[in-house]
Amino acid sequence: MKPLRTAILGCGHFARKHVVRLAALEEISLVGFCDELFESADTYNQEFAQGKGRVFTDYEQLFTELELDLAYICLPPFAHGNEVELACHYGVNLLIEKPIALNMDLARRMAKQVRESGIKCQVGFMYRFGKAALWLKNYLQQRPSDERAFMTARYACNSLHSWWWRDRAKSGGQLVEQVIHIIDLTRFFLGEPIKVYSMQDNLFHRSDGEYTSEDSSATVIRFDSGGMATISATNGAIPNRWDYDWRFFSGDLTADFSDANHAVFHHTTEKELPETTIAAEDDLYLTETLDLLAAIREDRDPAVPIEEGVLSLKLALAAAQAAEQDAPVSLEPPVEVRSGQEIE
Repeated sequence: MKPLRTAILGCGHFARKHVVRLAALEEISLVGFCDELFESADTYNQEFAQGKGRVFTDYEQLFTELELDLAYICLPPFAHGNEVELACHYGVNLLIEKPIALNMDLARRMAKQVRESGIKCQVGFMYRFGKAALWLKNYLQQRPSDERAFMTARYACNSLHSWWWRDRAKSGGQLVEQVIHIIDLTRFFLGEPIKVYSMQDNLFHRSDGEYTSEDSSATVIRFDSGGMATISATNGAIPNRWDYDWRFFSGDLTADFSDANHAVFHHTTEKELPETTIAAEDDLYLTETLDLLAAIREDRDPAVPIEEGVLSLKLALAAAQAAEQDAPVSLEPPVEVRSGQEIE
């Protein structure tokens, strides 16, 4: 297969996580870089394409002038517009970072466009690719679908992040922009939610008038399966560290995760209380890219199709709504998840 002509939309700090991996793959040819700041896109072009790619400040021009096979959308949440529509029009496969939008109308429209065009679109929920996360998913798939479970999780950091991240109107807040990775994992393990309640506040950054995102939250989710999850999150913890972990309880199994690749599974109904330990060092960003490339070659869905981005965004936005109105928000289970129909 010829190398896929690939472009990067959004050449900020986070995009580097993808580009360093793409540049090392023989299946990829980096030909375009787009950012509203010409200097940012040009820096990427010089560093990762030896200056041989083209640099743009307008992604519409990029899609029009380059014959692309693949694009990585690494835009901030507020900057999403019609880039998915353009990719679909030109038949360009995608990896799109989370959250895919800040409102459900745009997210649903994206999913409809992807399905109707037939392109492959992976959402950047890389925690799903962790060896320990996949072990638990496989274990749960072998059990009755109506069996209940309970999950607790935490996310903790301490950073001012980018200017747009601090502005809730542009990022969606910490839960929507950052902790959505954990929200997505609750769906991955427990299925679709039917009710959510969240308390959110700015406890540590009140003196900063530009900081309107919440920096502390506690969220409770009830699932259609009968299971429950709680998520605590803060941006008031240890500076320069991003810590996340979770525990999972299913009656006969207690799982302690230190991250998506590492967990100890305690088999609690067996007499000797045996343990299964998963300890892997898989590169999750690379793994999600390799899965997308395989999906393109094999003409199949990637592991995290765009519908998953829609449904995890729906839950995150419902949690934000619950915090605003100080009352639980009910969610109807989706009519379809992976069919060609629009998600309700």
